[in-house]
This record gives sequence, C-alpha cells and structure tokens, in this order.
Amino acid sequence: MQVFKAMFKVTKKRLPSVLAYMLVFLFISFVHARSATKDNKFEANRLKICVFDEDDTPESHALIDFIGKSNNLKTIENDRDVIIDSLYYGRVDYALIINKGYAKKLSAGETDDLFGSYHMDENYSVVYMGQLLDEYTTSVKAYITMGKTIDEAISSAEEALSQHTEVSMLRLDKGGDSHYSVDFAQYFEFMVYILISAVMIVVCQVLVTMNRKDIRFRTNCSCIKESKYTFQLFFGSCLFVLAMWLVLMIFGIILNKEMYAGRAWYAVLNSLIFAAVTATIAVFVASFEPKENVLNLITQVLGLGMCFICGVFVPISVLGEGVLAVARFMPAYWYVKANNMIAETEPYSLSGVLQCYAIQTLFAVAMIVLSVLVRKVKYSSAAIGTSVKKIAVHQ
Repeated sequence: MQVFKAMFKVTKKRLPSVLAYMLVFLFISFVHARSATKDNKFEANRLKICVFDEDDTPESHALIDFIGKSNNLKTIENDRDVIIDSLYYGRVDYALIINKGYAKKLSAGETDDLFGSYHMDENYSVVYMGQLLDEYTTSVKAYITMGKTIDEAISSAEEALSQHTEVSMLRLDKGGDSHYSVDFAQYFEFMVYILISAVMIVVCQVLVTMNRKDIRFRTNCSCIKESKYTFQLFFGSCLFVLAMWLVLMIFGIILNKEMYAGRAWYAVLNSLIFAAVTATIAVFVASFEPKENVLNLITQVLGLGMCFICGVFVPISVLGEGVLAVARFMPAYWYVKANNMIAETEPYSLSGVLQCYAIQTLFAVAMIVLSVLVRKVKYSSAAIGTSVKKIAVHQ
C-alpha cells in the first residue's frame, strides 16, 4: 500500500481547502434549519413615514394618528432636497403631504387631490401607503353617506380598519410522515455542490501530484502493476470521500434532531452513491493532469453547472425541456430526482428511486472505465520508452 500511504501524506496538505467548504456549508445549513423551525407567522412591516400636514385640522390629525398606529412616524425638515436625501439614504420610506382643504373635501365625500407625496419610484411603500389611504378615505366616505357626522365616520372607519386577523404561513410537507421533511431534503439537495467542489479540489489536486511525470516514471520502473497502482488511487480517493460523507451524515442527524428513519435512509444511500460518483469524476479529471488554474475552472464549471442545470439551485419544475434534456446526461440530475421523490415533492415511486440509483452507479462505472483507459494510454509510454542499458562487468 505504498501508493495509498503516499497519497494521504499529500492529502494532509490539502485539508484546509476542504475544511473551508465544509464549514461554510454546515453553517448555512444550520442557519437554514433554525429559521425553518420558527413559527412562520405573518407580520406587517412598519414603514418609516414622515407627514407634512398643510391642512392642520382635527381630521388631518386623526389621519396622522391612524397612520402612526401601524408605522413609525419620522420628523424631518420640510425641504425638497432634505426629503429626497432622506428617501435616498433610507431614513424615511415615504413622505406624505396632506393637502390644504383635506377636511372640507373629506366632509363633502370627495376623495380626489387629498394628498401629495415624495417616494422612490414604484416600490412596496408606495403600494402600501396608497392602499392604506384609499381604504381610510373610502371608509370615511361610506360612513358619511350612511348619515354619520365626520367625527363619527372617522371613528367608525378607524375601528373597522383596526381589525386584524392572525395569519400563519403554512406549507404542505408531504414527507413528514416518512421522517424526511422538505426542509431536511434541502440539506441533502445542496450537498451536491459541496461534494463536487470539495472532492474536486482535494482529490484532483492530490492525484495530479501523484501523476507527475517523475513520480510516474519511477512507479513504472517499480514492481507495482498499473492496475494495482490505479486501484490504490481509487481506494484512497473513495476513502477520503467516505470520511467527508460521514461528517455530513453526522451533521444531518444533528440538524434533524433524531436518527435517520423511514425514507430518510433512502436519502442517505442516495448521497453515498453520489459521493462515490464524485470520487470517480475526480479521478477521471485528474488523469489529464490539469494545471491548478485549469482545475479550479473545471471545478466551478462542474459544481455550479450541475447545480443550476440539474435542479439544485433552480427547481426541476421550472427548468425548460431543453435544459432537462442536457441535465439527464449528468449524475446530479438523477440524484436530485431521487431526492425529490423521497421527499414527495415529486410522486414517490420506489422503482423510480432505484432507477436513479442505478443510473448514478452507471455514471461511476463509466468514469472508472474511462480513467483506466486514459491512464493506460497516457502512462504506458513511460514504461515503453524506458531503455535498459547493459553494463559490462570486467573482472
């Protein structure tokens, strides 16, 4: 196992790179898991509103008090440049002007030209304030039409508009009964990127070092067979990936707050198969001995490319048929498809999940065969081109 030992001596120097990827991924997963466990209750945002009251009547004062109940009132100088600066730098979200004659028009049932405003384009605050003012004035107008006085109409309108209903944001989680929730499925889904990136950076770098010409020629001159040398490289790569996969699985138990159960075991097996696929891809890429800058480019193209095309960062349901046709030739697509079926975001089918396993396994076998062929063609010249010199020994 000389090759295996030498490989892991080189791997130790590359561990900081994979640790950085792992820590970032685990931190993001932990934050996502914490946010998913919180109560998803809807709460309206409180905007920063400044009001310039040019009417200065009890009716306009009542409107300001009503706005202040659901928003934060700010006081700034009534100067156009100051208002624009405050809007631009976010000190206020909306500047409302109550036009002179507001009380008289409202008492007469008129709702046009009651307000002016300063705001930044057409954003959320504009829509919110427009709706709030429209509901307020139309409600007051309706009560006046019913025969109430302006004071009674304002009081009734405020009472009607102050009614609130508690709203909770619920999501149908079909995987809950199988101990594999949608939130937990996302942890396995985003694992694609970390597996591809970390494995490519570490394993490829190590294998490229092991495949350097001087090391290869020395190995070819030794008694180690090519098949045995390649096997030890595959074995070392898979062992490293297995160790990284185990860390991810242990952290998954921490996030899930219980041991894997039910269909979660299908997801565990799915991730193990994909981890093996990434190891074989890394060995195949390393067979071409790319330089470090080229390897970084290949890593980003494979990692980000698979994640965007195969449904990790963008759901499969929104991808076009042309994109999916390309994605079917990538192992990450079948990993994500199996994960979706296990979580029941797609119709669950055990035969479908097993089919995804089989296709990923075929990708791994294909990478192994191609790696052996490339290494045989690329490095056989070292053994063939080695000349043996005869040295005469004179007594």
